[in-house]
Amino acid sequence: MTHDLAALWQLLETNFPLGGPRRHLRELLGAELVDALESAGILRHKHVAERYPCPRPGGDGCPRVVIDREDGSIVAVCGNEPAECADLKLASTDIEVLGVVAEDLCKAIGKALQVRPGVAALPGLRGAYRIGTFIREAGIKHAIYLVVRCSERDCAEAIDALRTHSSGQTFAVLLPTERFVSDEVRRQASAAGVVLVPLLDAVGLDGAGLRALGDPLTIFSSIGRPGSTAQAAPVVARALVRGVGGVASWRELDEASYRDLVAAADSYDVFADELTKTVAKGNGRKRSRTSNVQVSHFNMIRAALEARANFDPDVGDDDGVAAKQIFQRARKIFDIGSGQSWALFKTDKVDNHAVYRFEPDAAVSFALVFASNP
Repeated sequence: MTHDLAALWQLLETNFPLGGPRRHLRELLGAELVDALESAGILRHKHVAERYPCPRPGGDGCPRVVIDREDGSIVAVCGNEPAECADLKLASTDIEVLGVVAEDLCKAIGKALQVRPGVAALPGLRGAYRIGTFIREAGIKHAIYLVVRCSERDCAEAIDALRTHSSGQTFAVLLPTERFVSDEVRRQASAAGVVLVPLLDAVGLDGAGLRALGDPLTIFSSIGRPGSTAQAAPVVARALVRGVGGVASWRELDEASYRDLVAAADSYDVFADELTKTVAKGNGRKRSRTSNVQVSHFNMIRAALEARANFDPDVGDDDGVAAKQIFQRARKIFDIGSGQSWALFKTDKVDNHAVYRFEPDAAVSFALVFASNP
């Protein structure tokens, strides 16, 4: 199961490093996510709380005081006189304080995004860490930083300080979200070839820990490539991409990101490219390649990917038999398997009628590239 970490990144941005009693964090993030974060080692047990957050903070007696009563019960009581909030009954597990260890979080993020580790807090720059180095190709290295700020002014100052600190080295900045990135900072970063990456869009969580939500080669593709501040680079293709153990996501590709994706083609179990009319499958010596793939086959696969429910080639087609045959031929080219065992597209029967659903096997990686204007 893959968890959406939007709530974590948003809370972390204004509460860094994040921490608090387990019950309180469950109320903020949800019990399921807190349990998953604790299992993954992102939230670590620190100590037992002596205080508990108050719903209406104010006065000298806030937050509430945790008391062990003689009968074995645990309560959090208001420290103000007179009391301004009711006693809160707690379990022993409720008051175990869980927290994020910044350096450990950096290591986990770096591992997910395939960054060579080199975690270090940056002296004199609070909430800023070097995560390590991303190597896009042999001899080309980029520094990767994490910056946590909760105002546009602080965010701008931190990124400007990193540009001075980097001494001309190309780099990317990871931020929990983009909400404190001003348009001016975004423009200056683009002009300097500095990539700003919101973790909200780049990193999720599954049973094995933090996982990239896209191909790191694509995520970091624009580092060191100054962009136009007048308009975005033209989109040349649209791709559905999923790395090993990741989550599939659609990507708009400009020329640079398209080239980077093509350069990484052999790392995907299935790589299809409508721009070159080719499909490559497998790995190592068992990798096969099909050239001159028909546009109709790419169109049929794209329609199946974009279907909101089961895909039925017959729908909207005057010659359903022909349409189904086109899909079946396309699946042989794009998919891995045969008969009733396919890695990407599964077959269902509805009223004795075959329909198809895109449900890729967990172990299969793919990059399916389509022309920007189908």
